[in-house]
Amino acid sequence: MTVNNKKIKLCLLHSTLHIGGAEEVTANICNTINKDVFDVTVCYLKEMGTIGNKIVNQGTDVIGLTKEIKKSNKTDYFTSLRLRSYINRNNIDLVHSHDVHSLVDASLCRLTLPSIRFIHTFHFGNYPHREPEMAKFERLFWRVPDMLVAVAEKQKNDVCNFYKIPSERITTVWNGVDVAKIEKNIDIIDEYKKEGKVIIGCVNTLIEQKGMFDLIKVSKILRDKLPNRFVFVVAGDGSLRTQLEEKIKKDNLGSYVKLLGWVDSASAVILPKVDIFFQPSLWEAMSMVLLEAMAAKKAIVTTSVGETPKIICSADQGIVVEPGNIEKMASSLQLLIERVSIREKYGLSAGLRYQDNFTAAKMAARYETLYQKIINK
Repeated sequence: MTVNNKKIKLCLLHSTLHIGGAEEVTANICNTINKDVFDVTVCYLKEMGTIGNKIVNQGTDVIGLTKEIKKSNKTDYFTSLRLRSYINRNNIDLVHSHDVHSLVDASLCRLTLPSIRFIHTFHFGNYPHREPEMAKFERLFWRVPDMLVAVAEKQKNDVCNFYKIPSERITTVWNGVDVAKIEKNIDIIDEYKKEGKVIIGCVNTLIEQKGMFDLIKVSKILRDKLPNRFVFVVAGDGSLRTQLEEKIKKDNLGSYVKLLGWVDSASAVILPKVDIFFQPSLWEAMSMVLLEAMAAKKAIVTTSVGETPKIICSADQGIVVEPGNIEKMASSLQLLIERVSIREKYGLSAGLRYQDNFTAAKMAARYETLYQKIINK
């Protein structure tokens, strides 16, 4: 249903549009939402970024509400006023915020423009361990939106407990992804394949959350059990890269763990080339790259964090172990390295699970239902 027989004007709002799970959700909504019903724009309050450019290339308008200020470290306190002006000028019906900055600014607008509808999605995946500054603003403003959304049932429960939010105020919408295979030669992976090695892929930001030092521990165990049979190929960059490189060198694992650094469209480029996907995360809400690995029909070893046990809910869809359980990670990967038939079985089952539940189109349809419900309140 449209508004007065006109399209619903939807503004998807972010602080920045750099690479991240929340930003990918917005890109996927833009790419798959029903354009006959919704007129979508994306706004950012601070910075554009890689995902912003991707959204533009997909055909959706991206609007910057930032203003250049003389001192780069000076806070811009007027983004909410510019957002309010944008909403007024463009007759926006519904604002959907995806981070704390956008929650605050959209809430301030809603308080002075009560006719607009407003939805907010929580994307942070490690409640109650929320940064105090972020928690302060979320606690202050969660009451303003018409609807709150979690991306995982566990996250929903954690958010409700942390902020004392009534369960009827928040619903769950699973993330969804679409991954197009990009034909691109990655020379080092091609060389490993020629050598007959099993390629274990990992697409991660190199930060504490992703458990990359556990990957190194696992590789040491596997090296002793299966020498020259496998290699971990890690696409991603981050603050821990130097420490990880030093640890790899210290443990003489240079032939077993290869850090590729930043790879454009990493999931689309890397995942089709790997034999196994490994994600040793210490916490997640709902991992986008895990869904991308399922879409690529890869055998998976991952950790039981966030929504993962509900994503991989059957023993033939992948192997889920407790975070930090190095021995179990190693034995699970050893099984998949040695048994091609099991790898193929797990990959096919994961692909079917993805198609049934986690496509971008299914996610967008769930959000469309929420948008319509809020507009028609």
